[in-house]
Amino acid sequence: MPFQAATEPLASLFGDARVRPDWLRDRSPIRWGAYPSDVIPLTAAEPDFPGPQAVRDAMILSLADGYCPYAAPAGLGALREAFSDVAKARYGISATPDRVVLAPGTAAALWGVVHLLCGKGDECILLDPVDLLFGQAIDAAGARRVYCPLDKRTGQLDPDRLASLITPRTALICLCNPHNPLGTVFSEETLRAVAEIAGAHGVPVLSDEVWNEIVYPPAVHVSMAALDTTSSQPIYTLTGLSKTFALPGLRVGCVIAPNAREATRLQLTFQRLGGAYSLTPFAQAGALAALRHGWPWRDAFLEHLQEMRNYCVERLNGIPGWSCGRPDGTFVLFPDTSFSGLDSRAMGEFLLAEARVAVVAGTTEWFGPAAEGNIRISYATSRAVLEEALTRIERAVERLSAAQPCLHRVPPARTPGASRSRQRRNWALGSSA
Repeated sequence: MPFQAATEPLASLFGDARVRPDWLRDRSPIRWGAYPSDVIPLTAAEPDFPGPQAVRDAMILSLADGYCPYAAPAGLGALREAFSDVAKARYGISATPDRVVLAPGTAAALWGVVHLLCGKGDECILLDPVDLLFGQAIDAAGARRVYCPLDKRTGQLDPDRLASLITPRTALICLCNPHNPLGTVFSEETLRAVAEIAGAHGVPVLSDEVWNEIVYPPAVHVSMAALDTTSSQPIYTLTGLSKTFALPGLRVGCVIAPNAREATRLQLTFQRLGGAYSLTPFAQAGALAALRHGWPWRDAFLEHLQEMRNYCVERLNGIPGWSCGRPDGTFVLFPDTSFSGLDSRAMGEFLLAEARVAVVAGTTEWFGPAAEGNIRISYATSRAVLEEALTRIERAVERLSAAQPCLHRVPPARTPGASRSRQRRNWALGSSA
């Protein structure tokens, strides 16, 4: 029978009852399942909510007859066309389907582009801080990392600083927009400046835009490939479903290549890397349903995330020795905890031991040298989980402050909802913690 998009009660999709830690500990091995039952993980940028019902229905339907054949290396034509349509309608990128290259996840897409364009002895410019996947891909290709520091306070990129780093060996400029972990949504002015610099030096740009649908008004995401500039440098735009529709495990990513020839070269690179046959038929069916029917779910998700962002920023700025900016995009925060007297790794270990809350430490291996002094927190979960986690953190840091009075810290501000979180604790965590 033909697929019919499911109708979901959008108002209740992101309530406290939708997050089930007892269930997630079995289903989320790198987040909930990675820690003991009394720990709240705010680590992986992975939502704790089920994705759109339409996606689940489409995947079940695709498996209903029990037939699961090989998928074509290029993927479903309908899926490439859907990515092309979304790129044009939502991001202003006029990309025909023959420029769309499917990949087994956005991380794999990043690796494919880096391996296509870079080799031993080349230099690749990446932002600092930024997600670890960029550096890993550059290392694996045999190229050398060249860090371009961002202003951690504002999250902004200095185009002149970027230009100063370009040498005859520069093979690629890597952007992350919206930026993980700072949450910056780069302005059109900044992107135009980067495009002109890249064009003047003949350097291609990899623009990772997997967070492009997690942007909070009044901020607006601009895709570099949609800009009308005088430069003609090739731009490879990366996107996917993991953040927009809470589908990281579906492993469906997309590269919009600058032209059909480069798309073919990239497809061959994926084959060389062994990733061409990793897109399963049922995953592609789910991806197609997400792109066709998942947008009302995304709109409700974004509304919930904006509320959680505002709540968490207020709570974090009330913790002694901490400072947290309000990001324009993503669902991660990157508070500066340096005035607490601990480096990033020690702070992560302290929170795990004393608050039983897991975070990602701002260490070089995770985000680059400039990340020191920060930790990353994902808030794509329920209000009840966040209330409990932040209350635990507040109390642990209070104890740390009391043990180090010479640091003269300001007492933490309390919010009205904080006192209620303890009553919800066992229910929210689904354990005897």
